[in-house]
Amino acid sequence: MGLFKKAETTSAYLKAGLMGFAGSGKTYTATEIAIGLVKLMKAKNLPGSDKPVFFIDTETGSDWQQPRFEAEGIELQVLKSKSFADLAQAMKEAEGNASVLIIDSITAFWLEFTETYQRVKNRKRGLEFQDWAYLKKEWRAKFTEPFVNSPLHVILCGRAGFEYEHYTDEAGKKQIEKSGVKMKAEGELGFEPSL
Repeated sequence: MGLFKKAETTSAYLKAGLMGFAGSGKTYTATEIAIGLVKLMKAKNLPGSDKPVFFIDTETGSDWQQPRFEAEGIELQVLKSKSFADLAQAMKEAEGNASVLIIDSITAFWLEFTETYQRVKNRKRGLEFQDWAYLKKEWRAKFTEPFVNSPLHVILCGRAGFEYEHYTDEAGKKQIEKSGVKMKAEGELGFEPSL
């Protein structure tokens, strides 16, 4: 026997990432996806369809979306926090107790995590090169790996930000220009969602 075997369908969990600027509809879209997913789970009689949707809210989005869940007969439970420690704990709690987890906005957790580290290390002029190895390792262990590997449907929203590039203009002067858009969070996070 070789290493390969015939492919088969196994349980799959949605890992969605929504990125946009303020007012672009990230929270609304995350709510639509969560409601649709719970309805599909109920229609297919899938495990977990009777559990509430958990919403980790760093802003006020859950306040506006709660009536939509109520109208669909779906219980919504909310955690209002920007603490990275709360995010890590909430991911664990949601695994066995929620049908879907919405995280809005992952950007707030990344900022809190890096700013707290900067204060603890007394970095008055910003983070230093050697800080990033620790920060990325901790973020990956406490958020990215649980996000990707969790047996839970997770929808995360992140604020959009611009990418910039340096170039030299015709006069030989160094300039900077917008070159793209990315999610404001740890640099590799945008590659982790499956949708």
